Amino acid sequence: MKSPARTQGALSRRRFLAGASASLLAAPALVAPALAQSGGSGDVDIAIVGGGAAGIAAARRIAAAGRSYVLLEASGRLGGRARTVSVFGRPVDLGASGFSRRDSTLAAAAGEAGLALAPLPVARRLYAGGQEANEGDYDAFTLALGRLRRDIVAAGDAGRDVAASSVDTAGGPWAATAAALVGPLACGRGLAGLSTLDLALRTPAADDVTSPLGVGAMLESLGAWLNVQKDAPVTLITNAGRTSTLAIRGQRGVVRARAIILAVPAATVVGGDLRFNPPLQTRVAAAFRAFPAGQIEQVAFALPGNPFQLGADEPVLARVDGATPGMLWPGMLRARLGGSDVYRLSFGDEAAREIAAKGAPEAQRRVNAWLKTAFGASAPDVAQVQSSNWSTDPLFRGAMALATPGQAALRRQFGDPLGRIFLAGDYTSVSQWGTLAGAWNSGEAAAARALSLVTGPS
Repeated sequence: MKSPARTQGALSRRRFLAGASASLLAAPALVAPALAQSGGSGDVDIAIVGGGAAGIAAARRIAAAGRSYVLLEASGRLGGRARTVSVFGRPVDLGASGFSRRDSTLAAAAGEAGLALAPLPVARRLYAGGQEANEGDYDAFTLALGRLRRDIVAAGDAGRDVAASSVDTAGGPWAATAAALVGPLACGRGLAGLSTLDLALRTPAADDVTSPLGVGAMLESLGAWLNVQKDAPVTLITNAGRTSTLAIRGQRGVVRARAIILAVPAATVVGGDLRFNPPLQTRVAAAFRAFPAGQIEQVAFALPGNPFQLGADEPVLARVDGATPGMLWPGMLRARLGGSDVYRLSFGDEAAREIAAKGAPEAQRRVNAWLKTAFGASAPDVAQVQSSNWSTDPLFRGAMALATPGQAALRRQFGDPLGRIFLAGDYTSVSQWGTLAGAWNSGEAAAARALSLVTGPS
């Protein structure tokens, strides 16, 4: 993803008013008219910054309530960390790729829009030593994973907010694999840098559904009729008095709003590109700094002919063995996406940073090493890959926001308004952080609070 381009025009009051009425009708033909080419300003009840799942959910809620709004997205697309790209002739998600049907209204919104959903297998297939694990290995992995989760929850219940690695008592040949699954592969950071309390409080349902279009494409469809301005990076939010203002790079005018929903990744709030007047309170800025982003990168590639006899969308986890070359970097494979010949392999933490920094050659090297270690030396080589770059993208700066040991209690601060600013994003949820459902729910919750603030004459 490239840095956001300069906008083609400025916001106008006419666009805001048109968008407020058109947004009540969910028809792509009713997108608000093009922006005026001259500089100007716009007034709305609520301005939403960030067009990911949280921002889209918030905008839909506000549109349904009949209030005026605008959704400002810094890039040229909606979806945030859900991004669908065309790889080897089919849509592939290089980002959020599934969600829980039960944990949010996202599935219902897709259904109402006529967007099909497809089930995702949840049970993992395990491989060790170049072949599928035996029954004893499955039992040993389940025991190690259960023990690790038990240790983390016990520490959290006792109020011990320490590094997750310090409470891990799991042993055996699958202990490192369990630690990799809970840490780098699920969160983008090793257990030594993860808070036991933050992990213990996180209780989302498993991602059990996806979109045949791609989750990123699905979110773009859900936001297609909203009053959106893309390529509109907000650079300054002035949050004082009864009206706040937002300055947009390349535009002479400002947006004036009675409330703001800030639905950008936590890492970008303190990244320096977005400024606040007055500055964020010291305690708030400290809370954001206590939740640096994990690092997860995904690599897509093709393997014709189903060489490993795997099911459609089947997740595969290989045993981590630090003594085996190539398995210093755990990975999670999602095989045969949608029943196709395309696969996706996810890496976390150090491996993810290396892939983002060095690009396709590094991604290809790690994919081939992982395949040969998981499936044996006869596994075919992959000659072409396409990888994500969330770690180096300035609009995201990584994956989910993770509490450092001792800081988990600060996550609750993200639910508090900052004057007329309401925070939205998966990081604001104590129990659903790091999930698409959590992001969607946070957008709806922020919209409800913002609507409560602006209720009354516009």
